[in-house]
Amino acid sequence: MAPALTADNPGLDLESALLVEGGRLYAIALAILRDAGEAEDAVQETMELAWRSRSSLRSKGSQAAWLTRICVRQSLHRRRRWFRAGQAAGDASMALLAPLAPFVPKDVDLDRAIGRLSAQQRTVVALHYGHGYTVDESAALMGCRPGTARSHLARALACLRRDLRDD
Repeated sequence: MAPALTADNPGLDLESALLVEGGRLYAIALAILRDAGEAEDAVQETMELAWRSRSSLRSKGSQAAWLTRICVRQSLHRRRRWFRAGQAAGDASMALLAPLAPFVPKDVDLDRAIGRLSAQQRTVVALHYGHGYTVDESAALMGCRPGTARSHLARALACLRRDLRDD
């Protein structure tokens, strides 16, 4: 049982939330970044930023969404820095659409198809299909409008359909 949040020590409850949510945050970061080391760094930065800004958390019940929003934004920020620096994404295998694996023919390279998506497209696919968020919730986590997230999702699905049909 996690220690109670008190006026004397507001970080106790956040610390337990970070421990509980760490695995899920890592999965989200990995889906966006496609590199295990970068995903670990993004989660570490998420935890540091959350700890520093813990006083801005308004409701103890919204910690998971708050941490997810920080993680998504940190991951997208890391991704943008890669491209500014001219670095390519990592080659780590991604299990974003692992539940679909039994339905995908063996000769289809799902990882390559997902790798062709933009960071925003991959993010909305990961949040919506991989983690069960609605498109509106995904948009809020990404810091964009719901219509923008819908456009990213529609383009991602069209790209995946085209790539998986061609493979």
